[in-house]
Amino acid sequence: MSAKRCEKCGESVDEAKAFCPGCGHAFVEEQKRLAASEFDRHAGTVQFGQTMYTNLLSDMGLNISVPPDSPEKQEVIIEAESSQPEKTVNVVEKKSASRKWLWIAAGVLLFLILLILATATLIFLYLSLRKS
Repeated sequence: MSAKRCEKCGESVDEAKAFCPGCGHAFVEEQKRLAASEFDRHAGTVQFGQTMYTNLLSDMGLNISVPPDSPEKQEVIIEAESSQPEKTVNVVEKKSASRKWLWIAAGVLLFLILLILATATLIFLYLSLRKS
């Protein structure tokens, strides 16, 4: 490819480039538009859409151009916490702990009953086999 020189800074630039990398000078003259672009033709549609949006808000009783009334400042009084710990927390912990021990005691009692039944069954079988 051939190279050309920039008219402003004199740098050697590839001919396929449209701008000089050194100074940013454009090698090709910009063409002036004779007709409105597609974007310019749709600019009215955007404004129409914004108008419709405003009409929709006004139909709903809302007006975005007027800010809503600012609420008056409300003073919130926060009560100081007492220095005494809450007793309800301890009650809940005691209930859950006592319930836990209740289940453990029921399990141990069930195990002992089953152990006694198994022992009685084994003794009965041993004695009945010994007699025969």
